[in-house]
Amino acid sequence: MVEETRKLLSHWRPDESLDDFERRVQAEDLIGNATAYRTKDVVRRVFAPRFLTPTDKPARVLKRILEDSLPYRAFTEMLLVYTARFDPLVHDFTTEVFWSSARRGRPVLDTDMAVQFLSEAMADGRIAPPWSDSVSVRIGRCLLGLLRDLGLLRESRRGRKEIVAYRMSDAGAALLARDLHESGLSDAALCEHRDWGLFGMSRGDVVGRVNELGEAAGLIAQSAGSVVRITWTVESIQELIDVLARHNI
Repeated sequence: MVEETRKLLSHWRPDESLDDFERRVQAEDLIGNATAYRTKDVVRRVFAPRFLTPTDKPARVLKRILEDSLPYRAFTEMLLVYTARFDPLVHDFTTEVFWSSARRGRPVLDTDMAVQFLSEAMADGRIAPPWSDSVSVRIGRCLLGLLRDLGLLRESRRGRKEIVAYRMSDAGAALLARDLHESGLSDAALCEHRDWGLFGMSRGDVVGRVNELGEAAGLIAQSAGSVVRITWTVESIQELIDVLARHNI
């Protein structure tokens, strides 16, 4: 639902109640010929839990990224971060299946691999109660479709998606680092956070990237051995977005 989410964020107003927003989405046909039931489903079961709960910071960040015309990948990367925080299965599938396959040089992912992942998740209790085979196939296809829409996979043929050689954008890396900083993490914990795994990055990779970013990306990083220190030249993630836009990062 990347495109639908983009449309909803473009029209979302921070000072508007969820009830009023839902009515406006339906009245203005913002997600294209949707019934009242589907509008409620999308707004209340997808949009609100992912981007408005427990605070609306994710929605504010994503909306600002769109308004400042940052590279589209910065938007999709933060969209993946916030989605995976809400849905651990998205995180686990991306890190355990996509990135492990990419590291082994596997060229494609298919529905069978996604269904196998879901079967393992049911076996170890991550999915309870267990899903039927038909639901597992549908959700497996949705997981592949999500990574395709976010740019980690590309269409090959039905049921099979080609793995892309993906590198997180500089803007996305700076935004994620600032987002984690604002959650209260120390610099060391920031570099070790599980969110980086969504982009195949280890702690060493993260330290290397923040060192590369520099002041133009709102930060100055210093590292020595296992110690890393990040000094921020911006006061908020919203200010960082403005800086990234100004420097075309």
